Amino acid sequence: MNKSVLIGITFIMAFSLVASGASQQGTGEAAGYFSVASVPGEAQVVMDSIYRGNTPVIVPVPLTGTPSHTLTVSKPGYLPWVRTYETGPGAGQTFAVNAVLEPSTERGTLIVTTSPAGALVTIDGTGGQQAPWTYGDIPSGSHVVRAFLSGFQPYLTIVNVPPGSTITVDASLLPLSRIGALQVKSNPGGADIYIDGFYSGSTATTVGNLAAGEHFVTLRLAGYQDWLGTVDIPENSVAFIDARLEVASAPTTGDILVSSNPPGAAVFNDEVYVGNTMPDDALDLTGLLPGLHTIRLELQNYQDFTVQVEVEAGQIRIVDADLVLATNPSQSGSLLVNSDPQGANVFLDNACIGITPLSVPSVTAGNHTLLIRLAGYTDYSTAFTIAPGEAVQIQAALGPAATPINIGILTLSAAAVAMIFFLRKK
Repeated sequence: MNKSVLIGITFIMAFSLVASGASQQGTGEAAGYFSVASVPGEAQVVMDSIYRGNTPVIVPVPLTGTPSHTLTVSKPGYLPWVRTYETGPGAGQTFAVNAVLEPSTERGTLIVTTSPAGALVTIDGTGGQQAPWTYGDIPSGSHVVRAFLSGFQPYLTIVNVPPGSTITVDASLLPLSRIGALQVKSNPGGADIYIDGFYSGSTATTVGNLAAGEHFVTLRLAGYQDWLGTVDIPENSVAFIDARLEVASAPTTGDILVSSNPPGAAVFNDEVYVGNTMPDDALDLTGLLPGLHTIRLELQNYQDFTVQVEVEAGQIRIVDADLVLATNPSQSGSLLVNSDPQGANVFLDNACIGITPLSVPSVTAGNHTLLIRLAGYTDYSTAFTIAPGEAVQIQAALGPAATPINIGILTLSAAAVAMIFFLRKK
């Protein structure tokens, strides 16, 4: 959520959608819903291989396509809860799910490989390494694994690390042979954007480098209902979302806004990774159950910042962390990269390390080159020097290439705006 008021960009749209109340999901047909809660709360929810947020959360599902749905609810330190539903809810119908997670205090090992090899992999938003990589002696239970490689779609999965054992994840990356872009604005502005579980900036903005086809979009803004929808990204064209966010009446949950100085810190709520802090844009943690929550921030070369926050229904709490340098910082610094439009590939010293907005917790001290590349826009390149313990921020304004992407007619569908508040940015 931006601390300043954002001026929304007016787009010439072939089609737009204002989300209000119960809207349509799929191609003009109503949706069904899964209302997912868990014990303990703040668990990660994956429906049909797509991250949908943290409990409690309402997940819309289309009435068309495959009738069966697989639901996974997981949290670090607990074994994952998995159920397959052979038939989904009917139009306007809601299936209530309460997942009781089994705790696990043991540790295990996670091996991550990618196809093709060499992708950047992270676990729970930190520990960036080049695949193949072994993460040893980590808590058993669920962890978020991401992989990035230039020319391929970003990969995200939630994996269960078995107690006292080893599991291997082979991330099969899909080529980005057909791509498009998405322009998103909201009223009010400053909402965090998540596309298929990946933080993708805040409204109003354009996100490029998206695979053509259907994507699940969530908009989160403290004090407002989460906006949920699906959008069909047309090849070589731009899709649009224009969402009106609704204030919840009689809310049963509360929100926390998290920022840090310097930005780029990984944020954990009750030991669940929920995103990273970004410059001038607080991380919106929405839909939190009332009670005491532990917020922890982690950034290379800085001491961990931990605070307990009492959440009350309908209230917004603010955590603004001034991070303190570690006593013995390593010979590396941190890098925070963003671009306009977002969704661009980032190359550090000729190696792809992810897509914007991107927080790189550990960069070797010294001289480096940075290249930011997005189809339809001119490359941005720069050289920079980073000192041990230094936090460097780079913001790139990308100019249109000689042959811009065409803006075409699109079909946009949106899920109902549910009266929920659930986690997640930066």
